[in-house]
Amino acid sequence: MLLEHIGELSVPHIKIVLVEPEGEINVGLVARTMKNFGFKDLVIVNPKFPLENAKKYASHGVDVLENAKIVTVLDEALKNSSLVVVTSCKVSSGDDILRTALTLKEFVKKIADYEGVITLVFGRESIGLKREEIEKGDILLTIPASKDYPSLNLSHAVAITLYEIFSKLSEGHVPKLKLPSPSEVKILYKNMREAVKSLSMPEHKKRKILIALKKILGRAMLTTHETHVLTGFFRKMCLRKAEKQ
Repeated sequence: MLLEHIGELSVPHIKIVLVEPEGEINVGLVARTMKNFGFKDLVIVNPKFPLENAKKYASHGVDVLENAKIVTVLDEALKNSSLVVVTSCKVSSGDDILRTALTLKEFVKKIADYEGVITLVFGRESIGLKREEIEKGDILLTIPASKDYPSLNLSHAVAITLYEIFSKLSEGHVPKLKLPSPSEVKILYKNMREAVKSLSMPEHKKRKILIALKKILGRAMLTTHETHVLTGFFRKMCLRKAEKQ
């Protein structure tokens, strides 16, 4: 389902993924917050406690918790995603490509006109997401906070994010720009990897280029047509390289 309805709103399908949550209170409050704003799709990766313990904190969001999908690895939670958005309070001004982020305000401006499954990934209460998990995202999202203590509580971060999304979508935007399907994105990245692989340069530089391209394309939130155009471009790069050889 690419679109879901919240009241009279037709909005992108938002999936919330919690990676190895450590506190039952936080998970219960996340379910309650999702219910507050009309979101239902919750996936929990390897929870560190029995989920039954979180129900008393979910209030009227207990059905969100009961219907949550439990998986053992993050890759399973990311299946069928049109766009993967990872979150962190640790960001870079540009030196660390992996941690170049969009602010929450910047992000919500982009999603109002899109149709597709947008997956929001939140990390552990103690250490957040690991670098290899952040690398799986198309976009890195951050919530601006005081430099003295920028790390938000898990349930608070989810609540602020869903509030901003709900507020933006409530402004009357109608989704009209279709995000590429997961298979189309997979084909794009496959051709992109092959094109970069064909370049004459050290392997560590190729890896850096791939990470940079993935983050740039993620922040651009490509439409289906744009995805097809870029796929064709990378494919032609590979063909021309092969012809020269």
